[in-house]
Amino acid sequence: MSADIAGELSRQTRELISRFETRADSFRNRGDLAALTVQVDESEAEDSARLLFGVGEHVATGIDGSMDFDERLQMMLFYANSTAYSCHFTVGDHIRFDLEGARRESRLAATAAVPLWAEDLGSVFNGEPEVDIELEHSMERIPNCFMTLGEMYLAVRACEKAKVVFLDRPLSGTFSTLSRDTRNLIKRGESRLTKWGGGSHPSMVDIFLALNLGAPSMAVPTRSLYLPAAVIKALLPGRKTFAKIAAELAVEESRVRSAVRKVRARERRSGWSILERGEEEGVELASGVSGYWERVSQLSSEYSRAVFAAEVHPLALNSEEYLTILDVNTLALIQLELLCEKARQRGVLLIGIAKDTTATDISRSVLPFALSEGAVRPGSPPPRLKNDRAFLSILSSENPSIRTPWRTLSYDSSFSTVVHIGGRFRSARKVVSREKLFARSFFQLRTSKHDQAVRSQVFLFDRLYDYDSDSGSTRKLQVEENAGPTEVDAYFEGDGLSRRSNLILHILSMNDNPEVFEAFGYNQLLFLADKAVKAEVRLLRSSLRGIADLRVGGVSRRRRIFGLVTTYREQRADAEHSRSRTN
Repeated sequence: MSADIAGELSRQTRELISRFETRADSFRNRGDLAALTVQVDESEAEDSARLLFGVGEHVATGIDGSMDFDERLQMMLFYANSTAYSCHFTVGDHIRFDLEGARRESRLAATAAVPLWAEDLGSVFNGEPEVDIELEHSMERIPNCFMTLGEMYLAVRACEKAKVVFLDRPLSGTFSTLSRDTRNLIKRGESRLTKWGGGSHPSMVDIFLALNLGAPSMAVPTRSLYLPAAVIKALLPGRKTFAKIAAELAVEESRVRSAVRKVRARERRSGWSILERGEEEGVELASGVSGYWERVSQLSSEYSRAVFAAEVHPLALNSEEYLTILDVNTLALIQLELLCEKARQRGVLLIGIAKDTTATDISRSVLPFALSEGAVRPGSPPPRLKNDRAFLSILSSENPSIRTPWRTLSYDSSFSTVVHIGGRFRSARKVVSREKLFARSFFQLRTSKHDQAVRSQVFLFDRLYDYDSDSGSTRKLQVEENAGPTEVDAYFEGDGLSRRSNLILHILSMNDNPEVFEAFGYNQLLFLADKAVKAEVRLLRSSLRGIADLRVGGVSRRRRIFGLVTTYREQRADAEHSRSRTN
């Protein structure tokens, strides 16, 4: 029987390989699809660097994090660590990065150790249905939220000195995930963050506005889903008439009045106070509402500093209550928004890099939109391959005319929630995500000197949407959402070269390390930070495990309660090992 199974497996494997080779052949000589890619313009990039950074010496910083967890029977130990490596770079006639002088930033380190009794895990996962605390995936969410918070916190601090900040995560994907958890927190109607012992005590209205308005510099779309938030943002300076709000937002006054009614309905459902009562010809925010950003940003920064300085238990409010994962991820979202705010204020170039992405943006929406705009004119139907990294890797390998370093056309991160079906664009989920926040591109940096078909991995980078340089490249995209049709004013590079994305590709091409396999076509600073942070987590795990064993073991011996530190299986394994050594 085993021989039959082996034979069948061999046959099925041959069929799969044959299908793959057929797909790979369909990418050969497809120079028409090369219009999806853009080669670097070094001269233009150096001009952009002089304008953005100024001539002189600057700092680039790469930030990465790692996490782990351990179980000592009834006690769970969670670890999260984030760190940074920096190097100097100079801007003059050319850009030069001193990667050989890269050093670890001792001031940029964030470590959190979270001990919990297993019986308290339900409180940390509070409000989330069908969470199985035995599942490893669920357990990983606790250290992951602190790793994310740590990376955002360090990136905010890095903006004080650095002009380029690399993150080992996509900005857009992180924003999407954290926003989802914040929405879930708001749906619960309460947050334990309002009880945290710091100096700032935000309300649920503050958290709601932090999600829907973001930092002061973040634009809010005016399509129906986001118009109520856009109206609230327009009222931050003070009372305005409906006509004035309509003029500022370039929408009809009737739509402004409808948006205000939606805000009123939200107030009635939740018991909140966002707008003052009475609205004959104008409207204004309720007392204190306009200070939401100061309160939430202060809380997020105070909490992060206290946790990573080991001043407080990261989750315990008191002996009975714990913060939840949703609470911590809400603070991480605010740190990310604060990061975007500071980067814009200080002229810092934020670059998020995703390595093992399974994105399907290109095949689902970007390529169909490029076809509809005439940016790509294929001679025959594009190959059918959903995974973007696989699509672009094969396209690059089979077409030597695509020279490295290259990137794809930049596109709005909202395209990741759009799909092209039956000749129409539809929302991949219920709604299309917020546009004009982030721009994304896939990229490839290196070609082997010995074989032009052997190239480095394809990765994804994203950056902040630039209100000055990107506003001329927005396109109207008609999309069917669950609630009906909507018009998304999304960024798409098209024919005009994006100076910001071109600069990033040039910077990325100078920051890999072709001498080290893991950094070939990747990023040297992130590679160094990754190695350091993983070593720290291993050391932290060993140290804290020993402390936990000592403390819990002492209680176990003193009270004669056995089995708290090690399970019966572990005790039996130790006994069997000792017995085998004596025989």
